[in-house]
Amino acid sequence: MILLLFLFGLTLGAESPSDKHYHRKLQRGNCPMFWFSFNGRVAATHMSWADAELHCVSERANLVSIHSLEEHHFVKDPMKSFDPGPTWIGLSDTQKEGRWMWSDGSAVNFELWGAGQPDDYRGMEDCVHDSYGSDLKWNDDPCSSPTPFVCASRIGCLQQLR
Repeated sequence: MILLLFLFGLTLGAESPSDKHYHRKLQRGNCPMFWFSFNGRVAATHMSWADAELHCVSERANLVSIHSLEEHHFVKDPMKSFDPGPTWIGLSDTQKEGRWMWSDGSAVNFELWGAGQPDDYRGMEDCVHDSYGSDLKWNDDPCSSPTPFVCASRIGCLQQLR
């Protein structure tokens, strides 16, 4: 089970923000405070991509990898209320230009690039955020840009509580 954690002091109610296509309830179950069952955890702190990944790793997680449209919307929906702008995800081509890899090592089996992306503008864009353009798809951006981020952990709530 993957968990969702809000790493900020704001409290989110039991229902996530919705749009015309997606409506879902966050469920805590046996999870600790600010952990929710599904596909990631969310942080409102702005960090570079590398600092965000290091922060996630310190929490026994990685920047989120996204493998479906539903997962993309689930990760983005809670952030809309707190920071509707771009959010780092775990995709980058820092190791080899044009070879996209998830920081958690999972396969890249889903992509949601905005129009004309990725473009490696000025040869300086190697890390990926969501919420690009009016369709809120993915964009490559300089890894040093301070941006909110989403971490994901595969540690179940019952294991976490032990």
